[in-house]
Order: sequence, then C-alpha cells, then structure tokens
Amino acid sequence: MVNSFKISEVYMFLVRRICKVERKDIWKVASMLHQICNEYEEQGRTEATIYVMGFSTPSETFGVCAEWKQESLKAISFPKVPDKIKSSLSAELMDIVDSYEIEFHEVVTKEKLVDRGLI
Repeated sequence: MVNSFKISEVYMFLVRRICKVERKDIWKVASMLHQICNEYEEQGRTEATIYVMGFSTPSETFGVCAEWKQESLKAISFPKVPDKIKSSLSAELMDIVDSYEIEFHEVVTKEKLVDRGLI
C-alpha cells in the first residue's frame, strides 16, 4: 500500500481590503470587489473571499471585505495592475466607498510556534 500525502501550500500573510459603505451600496461594492479580485486571480493571486458586514448581520458599520492569502508582502507595480481595474473599476469603487483600508496579518503556523518554543 502506498501512502499518499496531501501537500498544501502554506501562505505567510493574510491581506484584507475593507470598504466602509452606505447600506444601499453594499452589494454593488461586493460585486465590484469580486470583479477586482477575479482580475488579480487571473494573474495568479490566490482566490479571495468576499463578505459583507452590517447588511444581514449585526455590525456597527456597513462594509464589504475581500481577503486572500499570499506568500510575501510586496506592492504590485502599476504596469502589472490589470487594465480593467486601472481604466474603470478602481475609480468606480472609490466613488462610492466612504472609507477604504487595507490590513496585513502574518499567518501563524505550527512551524512558527515551534521555532519560538511555544509548542
């Protein structure tokens, strides 16, 4: 019998885009973030999860988030930004969001905990 192992890639960072919006714009912004993330995924970025807050769930604010994992943190050079984002999606998105922020989080792995003598 041959042992089979599932090898999964470990990503080191989680990136989250947060768009605070008016309630009426939540689903439009979700659609736009979905399109933007799809454009980057076609260039090789990992699949993003898009979610809304405050529309059908308890929240102090209304917003839409997109998050994905990646191996390293580095800025994308402007020439590599997909044309559809440069030509329309980015400007349309910024016209309807009240505020926009991006968060960067380091993913905790078993190996990192072992390296620090924590397990």
